[in-house]
Amino acid sequence: MENESPSPLEAAIVGYFRAPDPQTLIALFAAEPVTSRWRAETVLTLPVFLSHLMDQAPEAADRLIDAVKGGDPVKVEVVAQAINYSHHPRRHLLMERLAGEAAAGSMDLAGADFTLLAPTHPVHIDMLWASFFATGQTGYVERIAVLLSGWMLQPELQALLAVAGRDPSVRERALAGILADSALWSLTVNGRDIPEVRQVLEGIAARQDGLTGAMAARILAGISQPGLGAES
Repeated sequence: MENESPSPLEAAIVGYFRAPDPQTLIALFAAEPVTSRWRAETVLTLPVFLSHLMDQAPEAADRLIDAVKGGDPVKVEVVAQAINYSHHPRRHLLMERLAGEAAAGSMDLAGADFTLLAPTHPVHIDMLWASFFATGQTGYVERIAVLLSGWMLQPELQALLAVAGRDPSVRERALAGILADSALWSLTVNGRDIPEVRQVLEGIAARQDGLTGAMAARILAGISQPGLGAES
């Protein structure tokens, strides 16, 4: 999906925090066909965004359910997970209406707090971006930028990955390298288009905080000089 033009839904998500419009977003979600564009990551990250939408606009939750109930099972699952993540005051009743009493009974006791998410997989970075796009809270971008501290040159990372499966002692470093690569790519892409992301990077670079600061400065240089890019 990264190499394709964004769909109307994707474009609306990225710009949502500037002018939140839950009704339009729900309509776009309902109209978007579930095709090969929907990666596994899409199914995992859309619920995060929609959970924030419901927290911000509780009155929109019923319309979201109406948009998917009895329809595509993938979208039903996305909305069910969004309800589970949410802090909506009627979250259990909403789940029962969408997916039945058993689903409501198996929900987490409380909603999710993505400000506490400590990424252990690249999809968790996508979840943090979904939270930022929904709320505009730059703390989510800060949490992504912190992962730059694990960056390493590609030959070093590939060497670690070659043995990580059989050597537990290097798995943590290899994972840090993978997460840093994902953070580097996404911060570069979003930093080009979103001033708030650039401001976070500028603040980190100004602190000159070791490798994280150096990588933030590198991203900013790549944005201002497109030829540098995000390659490792």
